[in-house]
Parts: sequence; C-alpha cells; structure tokens
Amino acid sequence: MTVNEIDVAGHQVALAFEDGVTRFITCREDQTVADASYRQRINIPLDCRDGACGTCKAFCESGDYDGGSYIDDALSPDEAERGFVLPCSMRPRSDLVLQVASTSEVAKTRAATYAGTLVGLERLSRTTVEIAVEIPDREELAFLPGQYVNIAVPATEVTRSYSFSNAPHEERLTFLVKLTPGGAMSSYLEERAAVGDEITFTGPHGSFFLRETDRPVLLLAGGTGLAPILSMLRKLQHEGSDRTAHLVYGVSTDEDLVAVDQIERAAAGLVNLTWDHCVSDPASSARNKGYVMSLIEPEHLHDGDVAIYLCGPPPMVEAVRSHVSEAGLELTGFYYEKFALAVPSAAAPQASDTEETPAPADVADDTTAPVAQPAPTGAAAPSPVIDELVYAVDARAVAGQQVLASVHLPAWTGERRHTDDGDSARRIAGQVVAPIDDRPGASSSPLDVDASLHPSGARGLAGQVVFPAADIPSVPTATAAAPTTADGYQIGEEHPDVRSSDAIFEARQALELGALELTVGRLTSQQLAGYRLLAESTLPYVDGDRFVDAHAYTETNAAFHDYLFAQTRNEHLLQAYRALGVKGRMEEALRTATWCHPQCATDHVAIVDAFEAADRERARDLIAAHAERSKQTMRRAMAEASTATRPRFLTPGRFEGKVVVVTGAAQGIGAHVARRIGAEGGAVVLADRSELVSEVADELTGWGAQSLAVSCDLEQPEGAEELARQAIERFGRIDVLVNNVGGAINFKPFTEFSGAEIRAELDRSLLTTLFGCRAVLPSMVAARRGVIVNVSSAATRGIHRIPYSAAKGGVNAVTASLAMEYAEHGIRVVATAPGGTEAPPRRISRGTPAPRTEQEREWFDAHIEQTLASSLMGRYGTLEEQAAAIAFLASDEASYITGTVLPVAGGDLG
Repeated sequence: MTVNEIDVAGHQVALAFEDGVTRFITCREDQTVADASYRQRINIPLDCRDGACGTCKAFCESGDYDGGSYIDDALSPDEAERGFVLPCSMRPRSDLVLQVASTSEVAKTRAATYAGTLVGLERLSRTTVEIAVEIPDREELAFLPGQYVNIAVPATEVTRSYSFSNAPHEERLTFLVKLTPGGAMSSYLEERAAVGDEITFTGPHGSFFLRETDRPVLLLAGGTGLAPILSMLRKLQHEGSDRTAHLVYGVSTDEDLVAVDQIERAAAGLVNLTWDHCVSDPASSARNKGYVMSLIEPEHLHDGDVAIYLCGPPPMVEAVRSHVSEAGLELTGFYYEKFALAVPSAAAPQASDTEETPAPADVADDTTAPVAQPAPTGAAAPSPVIDELVYAVDARAVAGQQVLASVHLPAWTGERRHTDDGDSARRIAGQVVAPIDDRPGASSSPLDVDASLHPSGARGLAGQVVFPAADIPSVPTATAAAPTTADGYQIGEEHPDVRSSDAIFEARQALELGALELTVGRLTSQQLAGYRLLAESTLPYVDGDRFVDAHAYTETNAAFHDYLFAQTRNEHLLQAYRALGVKGRMEEALRTATWCHPQCATDHVAIVDAFEAADRERARDLIAAHAERSKQTMRRAMAEASTATRPRFLTPGRFEGKVVVVTGAAQGIGAHVARRIGAEGGAVVLADRSELVSEVADELTGWGAQSLAVSCDLEQPEGAEELARQAIERFGRIDVLVNNVGGAINFKPFTEFSGAEIRAELDRSLLTTLFGCRAVLPSMVAARRGVIVNVSSAATRGIHRIPYSAAKGGVNAVTASLAMEYAEHGIRVVATAPGGTEAPPRRISRGTPAPRTEQEREWFDAHIEQTLASSLMGRYGTLEEQAAAIAFLASDEASYITGTVLPVAGGDLG
C-alpha cells in the first residue's frame, strides 16, 4: 500500500442569481461554498469570510449541508431554521441549490463604462484626427500604457476600438483616429463632431502594455498604431526612466506621418531614447523610404536581450517576426497588438464601413468579430458567411495617378468543364509525355518513386555549372496564432522556450505588476475579502519548506493568481496570464516535488496585506520576490524530477531479452518496477485503466527501452485477456507477469463496511490477480517457462481494512497454490508483501472517500499509526525498495525461489 492524499468527493452547487442566471460550481465536503465559488471565479457577495457579517447570506432551496459556525448577528436562529445559510461557513453534504441575493453581473467582473466630454478635435493631417476626452472622476479610470477602450460612435449603435495615446497619469484622454471614407467614426468626426459632444466608452481592454523591467526595448509602430507607443513613451518620461529604447515609426504616405512633434517632446525627456521613421510610398519626400524592418539595425536587437513592442497590421507583425528569425535571435520578449478583420454580419448596419481603426495602423474599421453559435438541432443549415472586401481607396493608383481602371466582371454563367483522365500529371499542354505502359505483364511505376530529386545536368550549360545548388533551410513551423478577442484585437506575446525556463514566471510577474497598477487602492472590502480567502487557501498545502500536497497547492495557487487579473475587469489580461500556461507547467514539474520555498504560500497573504494597506511599493516588491521564489521551487523540482524517475540501483542487462508485463503501472510501485526493468534491458508492457500509463511508457521509450502501454480494466476477465493478447501480438510471448494492481479503498472497522464495499475491495485486490494469472498462464505453459510475481501486502494483519486484508491473504494463497500446480511446467510463482510505502500524491484516484466526521478521520489515522508501529524500523519504505525486491524475484537470480511471499515491510511479517 502507499500513503497519499485523501481523495475528496465533490458536490454540485447551483447558484441561482436574482437576474435568473444560474451558475454551477463543484464544492468538496471540506470546502466552504464561498471558497469553492471564488476558486471557480464566481465572486458571490463576501466580506468577513468567517460568519461574522452576513454579507453572503443566501437561501438554500434543497440539499444537505453543515452550516458551520457563525454569530447570530450574521444569521439568526430563525433564519437558519427557515433555510438561510452563510456560504462563507457552510459545507455541502449533498448537491445544493442556493438563491444568491445578487445578480450574476455582480458576481463577475466586467469592463466599466465611462461617459465623458469631447474636449479636443484636431486634424493632424488629411488622414488623421486626434481627439481628446475628459471624464469626471478621472481617478476611477486606471489603465496601462498600451491598452485600449471601445468608444461608442455618437448617434449610431456601433463601437470602435482605440488605444490611449496619453500616459496613465494625465487627466485628458487622447486617441489617434485614421480617417477612411464611409467609416462610422470617420463620418462622425468629419461631418457631425463638435467640442462638447458626449462620448461614452468601455474599458480598459488589452494585455499589450509596457512591462516593468530594465531590459532594452524596441518600439515599432505602424500608422496610428503609434498611439499606444506614445502612451508608453509618456509613461517612461513621467517616471524619469533611463531605460534604453529605440522607436521605429512607419507609415504608408507622407500624409499619414503625424504626431512627430509629440515623439520629439518625449525624446527630449528620455536620455536613452532614439528614434527614426520611414514612409513606404516611393514618391515620399521622407529620408527613409521603405518599411519598418529596413530601419532595424543589429544594435537595436542587443543580441536578443531586448523586448519588442509592436503595434500594427498583421503583415507588419509577421514581417518583423520573420526578420528577427532570419537574424537567428531568440528575443527575451515579443509583444504585439494587431487587428484581425472580422466577418461582418449581413444585418449589421456598419458592414460597409471601411474606416481604419486607430489602435493598430492600416486596418479596417469593422473589428468586432461575431461569435458563431451552433445551429439548433433540425434547423436548416445557415447561409455561408462571406468575407466582404475591404476597399483601399488608393489601390488602383501609383503616386496618386489611377493606372488600373475599375472593371465589373459578372459571375460566369456558362458550363464548367473539368477533364481528368487520371493521367494529368503525365501530360504537358494536353499531350501525354509519360505514358502508362499497358503491355501485358508490364507494370507502371509512379513518376517519382521515392519523392527525391534526381540528379541531372539542368544546372549547367555545355558542361559548365552555372546554377550551383543552394542549401535552403527548411521552412520554420508557423507560430500559432494568438487568439482574437471578441472586439477584434489580436494581442500576443512570445518568450524563449517559455515552458522550460524562468521566462514563464518573469512573464507572470510582468503581467501582475500591470494588474497591480489597475487594482491597488481600488478594490472593495468584498473584493479584498475574496482575495484573502484565496491566499489563505494555499497555506494548508505547504509546511515549512515541504509540500503537504503539491497538486492541491497548484490548484489553489492558480485560483489566487487568476483572481487579481479578474479584478482588473480586463478579460485580455486574464487571457494573457492563462495563455502562459503557468498552472499546467507547475502541475507537470511539481507532480513528484517535495520541496517548496518556505515563503511561497505566505507570500500570498503578505501580498493581500499590502493591497489592503494600499501600499503599492510593498505589493510590487512582494510580487517580484514571489516570482523569484516560485522560480527557485520550480528549478529544484525539475532538477529532482530529471533524476528521480531513473532507478538509482541497477543490474544492467538483467532483463535483456525478457518480455515483462507490469499491471497498475501508471504510478507508484508499478511505475517504479516498470522503470527498473526497462532500465535493465527488458521489454515492458505497462497496463493500467488510466491513460496516464502512456506517459510512463513514453518515458521508457525515451531511454531506449521497448515499451507498450495498454489501457484495460483488470477487474474484468476480458481486460486481462486483452492485455495478454496485445503483449503477445507485439512481442510474441510473456516471460514475466508482475501483478501489482490493487489497493485498499476504505479504512474503517469491519462492521462499518457495506456488502458492496466488501465486494469492491475483493474486485480491486484479489480478482485482478486471479484474472491476470489466468490470462498469461496458457502462453507460459506452452513455452514451458515463466515467472509470476504477485504484489500482496503486510496488511494481511492490520486494522480498519479487513476486506482488503482478506483479499491480500487470498493473493498469498493463490501464490502458494499456483507455484505448486505449475512448477512442472517450468513456471515460478512468488510474491512480495509491501508494508507502508512513501509515494507522491496519487494522480489516479483509488476512490477513497474523504472523512466526513472526526470519527472517520480517527479511523483513517489509526490504520497509519498501526502500520508504522508494526515496522521494526519505524518508518515507511520507499518505492525503490519495493521495486528492488520485485525485480529480484522476477529475475533469473531468483530461479530457485517459488511459492514464497517475501515481506518488504521493515520487519513486519504481516
């Protein structure tokens, strides 16, 4: 048996809000409903968190629960009698339905809506306008340099997205707008706009913002994509930054070149800022004609130790990415913002707009991407969605002179012909040049048998090579596109090998420092209470510098970090954080980890303390320190994991030429046995009902061992037969079977077991062994050789698991009897009897229910105490110690041992 975490069952809790919306969460019996709700990002009303205020009071329509402890001022006895509850104190004992005294909107976080006044309207050029807006209570709007808002176009039902060009500390909000004939915002600005108009917008949005670090930056702006870059420069200027920065500003025409005076003013206040600009129009009077990439010099890239911030149209983003790739550099950070053109709705009144949005340059006005909904069952297929052309007014001109007249081409209505005699590849201009040999008995080979190029003299003239062969590298795999948000923005960031480096936590730190600026001093007492609840929920899983439960810590840690991003009311920031994959990376690296930096969990509480005190600098320092401690924890876990899975003690070649089947091989003793046999030269068939067994098989394959993963249910005879069939089909025989699958499910006095629970213990720990033996014996008898190693238990003499003890006693009897019955066929049957064994947290549940009462907890603890007391060595064994005994008995070194049960329990004979 192994010691691991208690598997905890969860209940479904329906949260019915006042606006008719119902949300469902899963809540364990050892959790409060409020705790589970916040972890699953449904922020129900909350303040005190311990039953003292009544803020979270709800009504329980149905279900059983433990109401927990609280004071009468928070929930009176009469209210409790009528079914009112406090989610911060209650714990479910069944599925629940709660009526929450709040709306679903309150329980979620959304971008705020602001109303202001148009106070500035300046035509910077024929193609660009700068607008300025002032709002009351300006201090309520916090944003990061680089973010944007969705502005409602007055007197219409459409919105357009624009990035701030002002710095976060400035009172007046400014935006750059690229004018395009027929655009909704363009028409408003050119025809109806007047200072004094009311302007409304929602936001801020976006995860494209300047990260706080001392690393050099390269800022690239296309067209009115200059706006977020200006915001960044003004922020740096306001802070008196000496950060090394270079800006390249590119536009299409001279008329598009605007706000140069604003760049110059920012440069005057930034000692380490340099900048340049270019115009792509060949007729431009600018010094630099061409594209942004032409002005990126090697010194701007700092050998890769640079963060690039790019705002522009998609082709510009891809061109810059290719430029950097061709330079052979791996950048520290590549942050970009671009628009993806939306598919206009057929009914949308703005579908014809072709205005360019001001946030990245040179992109269409229609950027709101509708979310596709599945058609109802039985409904007619929807009409195909057609991308409308976005017209460029100067596309038919060169240097302002039209050279390509517009021509209307009607749809072709004639007959469509398509002829293919099956030999198109053998024809040129319809003439067969490589005929198929149709003579009797002849066979035609493909034109190119192996798809390789055939040498010829095609590179030469008169015997002289004039076109030497070039070594053309393979086309790099395309970078996965960043997700496009509902409002049309595509925002992304790339880091070097982020899944296996510290960069993942550096990126999280940068995002959190941005989220800090948006939230510190702005969270309500309810929001802070939820934040503290999540911080404190991580504490039970770390004890000093040891993980009590690394998996549970990973889960609660992810909920804590998610929460801050959720409170920014900026879905893009939350998406950007989740896109880093921090939780998945931690789950992978900490799976078997035991060491944790002693301040990792307590950092969470300290961060909340700083937020409650509105101490920005303290919170910044703690976030940075926490990132460093997280990196230390991950580094150590990854270093230990790289050596932990490979056995320390080996007998090289001991299983060379042997085919060994190991059951229950996805984790614990079974996985360690599989690793040891694979490392000693054996071909290993790993069986488990969990698909996770494939991961262990892949690990062995990576070492150079032969392996086969088989997912099957060995509690059924058909599962064992399928396992034997696949093993023989792949390797031709089975030399050794290690019957490891099994394990106690329940821990309580025998009289507390139900009939079904007794049957489940026998199915798990006895029948699996019987079925496994029966499945492999026919092939072993035919071969007149074979070894079966059954894994029994020292718990044949133990308390609070009598059905399991009986099952393992049966395994001992099966071992002795099979050894006697099949000795004449050259088959040995032996067993080990492990005692208590230390193991990482289980990845696959045994189905052990969580203790629901103190009595059940005492029963569980009693069996652990008995196991330790029975060991003369007073400790648990290790997985390696168990695997060593099993591997010995399975090997030819134990060729004169059969019918024996070997205790491996520190002196406990069972």
